[in-house]
Amino acid sequence: MSRAGLARAAPAAGAAAQQNAFNLLRIVAALAVIFSHHFPITGTEPPSWLHSNMVGGVAVMTFFTISGYLVMLSWQREPHLRVFAGKRLLRLWPGMLVAVLADMLLFGPVFTSLPLRDFLTHPDSLEHWRNLLLVKAYVNMPGVFAGNPLAGLMNGPLWTIPMELLCYGALAAAGVAGILRSRPMATAVGLTYIGFFLVWRNADLTGTMRHWFEYPAYFVYGSLIALYRDAFIAHARRLLALLAPVAAILFFALQLEHTAGLLLLPPVLIHAGLQRGRLFERLHRLGDPSYGIYLLGCPIQQAVQATWPQLGFAPGMLLAMGLATLAGYASWHVVEGPALRLKRFLSQPPHRDAVELQRPGA
Repeated sequence: MSRAGLARAAPAAGAAAQQNAFNLLRIVAALAVIFSHHFPITGTEPPSWLHSNMVGGVAVMTFFTISGYLVMLSWQREPHLRVFAGKRLLRLWPGMLVAVLADMLLFGPVFTSLPLRDFLTHPDSLEHWRNLLLVKAYVNMPGVFAGNPLAGLMNGPLWTIPMELLCYGALAAAGVAGILRSRPMATAVGLTYIGFFLVWRNADLTGTMRHWFEYPAYFVYGSLIALYRDAFIAHARRLLALLAPVAAILFFALQLEHTAGLLLLPPVLIHAGLQRGRLFERLHRLGDPSYGIYLLGCPIQQAVQATWPQLGFAPGMLLAMGLATLAGYASWHVVEGPALRLKRFLSQPPHRDAVELQRPGA
């Protein structure tokens, strides 16, 4: 399709995106992280039938799968490194800025047992600022939430953001190297990584959780689905009908839980996310609070536990979810959304040859 054709198609694609369910899936995943974390934060033992850590893990897998799918589509629409890198930073950094400022200037000063000056100048507090570089810099913070079951914990989910950035960088490197211009080559590289994870870094076989390899495998799977988007949309139901019994055998009969999850979860999520409806369109108009919920949920939970330790598990969790949702929407409308509107300044200008052809007499 010509550049002009892509420009004409963009509004229609944007309208379709506003009617899909990806926003809802991300919000549910962010709230699922809060649910999973609320057991250790309140010192509550999960019921024997519930693997609460798995709930949180599946939520993060959801983020990485959807991210892989949408980010691959973004590269395909505009395969230019400068544009791609700018868009990714505008998506990650503003929300991180909100989270770090909230940790350092709100939750920390209010809930630390140290004098304010000592808290702000403590080496662990200074280290926390390095999260703004989107590197792995998360540490417990001095004196915060000292009376809580997880004393010192400020913002656990921050550790996954550098991993997300790493996935973006790998996809951009593949694009710059020309791998993404060839669907067979891109498929081979993606399947090679997934195979590497399944054989050498899979907890089902090694007995050790290796999230820094597992979550990127979900990102890669989502990216591969994007490469075959049209075929996937056309045959998703039949594909899921084939994969579901295989995943069930792996999960229940062979106890290969991580293998079964990687096989089935990404296509289920992308198929669910591609569903369209007026409800999803209305939700889209409200904004996307999921990133803010994810990054602010943990300190809000800790603050709720510290302020109202007498609350039961369910009331405290619902209060934390409600406050985190409000904070997520505030972060979106005040910081993240306005920052993303800057993406229009990153768009690649039309090629000079195309401009010449459009001039009268050319």
